[in-house]
Amino acid sequence: MRTCKYPLPEERVGALINKREKKTNIVVQFRGEGKKQSCVSAFTLLELIIAVSIGTVLILLVSFAIRMGFFQMERGSKWLEERYRDNSALFFFHQQATSMREELINKDTVFDGDPDRIVFVTPISLERSYGLGLMMVYYYIEEGSEGTRLNYKERQFIPGNNSDTFKDQNVLMFNDSEEVEIVNGYEEISFKYLGLPEDADAASSKSVLEWKDTWLVNSLPKAVKVVLTKDGQSQEVIAPVMVMY
Repeated sequence: MRTCKYPLPEERVGALINKREKKTNIVVQFRGEGKKQSCVSAFTLLELIIAVSIGTVLILLVSFAIRMGFFQMERGSKWLEERYRDNSALFFFHQQATSMREELINKDTVFDGDPDRIVFVTPISLERSYGLGLMMVYYYIEEGSEGTRLNYKERQFIPGNNSDTFKDQNVLMFNDSEEVEIVNGYEEISFKYLGLPEDADAASSKSVLEWKDTWLVNSLPKAVKVVLTKDGQSQEVIAPVMVMY
């Protein structure tokens, strides 16, 4: 056994042995150990009431915004539907007027027009467009609970059966015809007719055409115009008469 030539003092030997002891056997006391602390997090009644109130307000605001969105969508859809219907109906009138036929009954041209009504012959029918032969059509304006409306009637044109004087009997010819509403809800609707002035020379090239409220000439006008007023704004549909024989 090897011995140290210079033995260490007992105090230093004891200190060295203590340093080599396993640290797992050392129990360290922490400050405040043994004192039990209780910390529980929770809402107070006041905080809970405030949270529920804010949540309710947010839900009401979101619900109101959603309802307003659906309401605006419904209004927009209804407006588009009405607008599309009116435009389609007026386009149908334009088609009929531009395809007007020049027909005679007892030397009277089958055309009658004033600010509130118009009667003429066309090959276009509301029922099946083409295919029913010539149709005598009747547009007339009436006042209703929803405003001024434009109505429509038609019947097949058979010259042999329409032997009465046309100018006096044209409205009575449609007594058995079904009435169809073309447009409704307008403040004012009126017809106008384009032709030469009463004192103009038909052979003169210097005569200027003008719009008339009533058509009294035994011929077809150059064009027909329907004026519709709604919400203070006027809309005009002008149909040039492309005379067909």
